[in-house]
Amino acid sequence: MSSPRLRIWLFNPYGPLPGEGWREYSYVTIGSALAAAGHDVIWWTSNFSHHFKTFRSGDWEDRILSSGLVLRLVPTPGYRRNISPGRFWRDIVFGWRAYRRARTLPPPDVVLTSEPATMGGLAGVRLATKTGATLLYDQMDLWPELMVQSLPPRARPIGHLLFAPIYRIRRTMFGKLDGAMALAKPYLTSILDELPVNRSIPSLVVYNGIDVPTFRRVMQQPLPDAMALAFDGPGLKAIFAGSLGPSYDVGPMIDAASAMERAGSDTTIYIAGDGPERPKIEAAAARCANLVYLGKLAPDMLPRVYGRCDVGLSCYSASSNVEMCDKFYDYTAAGLIVVNSLQGEVRDWIEGSGLGMQYRAGDAASLTQALVAIEKDPEQAAQLRQASWNIGMQFNKDTQHARLVPWIEMVTANVTSRQG
Repeated sequence: MSSPRLRIWLFNPYGPLPGEGWREYSYVTIGSALAAAGHDVIWWTSNFSHHFKTFRSGDWEDRILSSGLVLRLVPTPGYRRNISPGRFWRDIVFGWRAYRRARTLPPPDVVLTSEPATMGGLAGVRLATKTGATLLYDQMDLWPELMVQSLPPRARPIGHLLFAPIYRIRRTMFGKLDGAMALAKPYLTSILDELPVNRSIPSLVVYNGIDVPTFRRVMQQPLPDAMALAFDGPGLKAIFAGSLGPSYDVGPMIDAASAMERAGSDTTIYIAGDGPERPKIEAAAARCANLVYLGKLAPDMLPRVYGRCDVGLSCYSASSNVEMCDKFYDYTAAGLIVVNSLQGEVRDWIEGSGLGMQYRAGDAASLTQALVAIEKDPEQAAQLRQASWNIGMQFNKDTQHARLVPWIEMVTANVTSRQG
């Protein structure tokens, strides 16, 4: 028996949209999977891009994707810096305007939200409470814990104290949920641990994943001649691609490349991306033959670059609380050895599947040792690469999100049964 057609609303003011030159955001994947299953799906998001700090529209606007997913742009103010009062104000305005517009429309059957607690539950949680819709929460990261973790150790108790109102709002939101999902087990646990005593809800871990078959096809395409020259030399080739900011171990990567140059190693570290650390990287690459800066690459160029490399660098700073980084899906799709500094769920996958090595975050010598160990043992390196390739299809986005549709339908059916 097929599930009834559901009106499903997603609330999340973050993430890039199709056509903005970034990887497919999880809410595009989630919404498209639900739309393809025959449901009416709208993703309510901001008309201001958090990634690019630009406005997408001048007012309310609906865009319809080929999957049938509707992108609803909610007019909000913008901001220049990620950590700023302007960002908090944007979130509040998004929540209030989305809620007011939503209350004028036929009510949804399902609300799936990852709204920040700074919105006070204005969009997803308050709306679901008013309409009786099934309320699901998607925990995409641990915020504001990430911000507190970035503070000096002595200042963290003060940080937790300052964010106490946010923690209370979040706990209240979680207490109203009909179901919870997350992109890593610890993120899901952070919700379940906040539930009232003797209360349980259906839960699901869904990794973001990527389109692995397409990724692997693009890997086979040649690089432009000018870029291909950068990969023609001998030796191990390690790649880091992403934002070049303080959340990543940029300094240790530079220092590791310099150490290997002094040691006469042929191992080369390639860095691609953009951000505040870019000038430092460009200056280091100009003086170090073992460090190559590739610039900011288009999404369809990254798989081709990975196809010429041996190692994928998952180099995060010690303050990061990321559990499953998107880089991991790229690296395993490409069959790269993963050299990683994160201590969370991604480490469990790397160690459990035997596809990489750990190093200590912030420690250039530890990173260098990991790369040298791989360089010195080609037989082991081949085994690590094969293990990485073998596990890649587990993180195919269609495989991951295929489980989401029946789960949402099941939770909604249970809620409807209780209400009826």
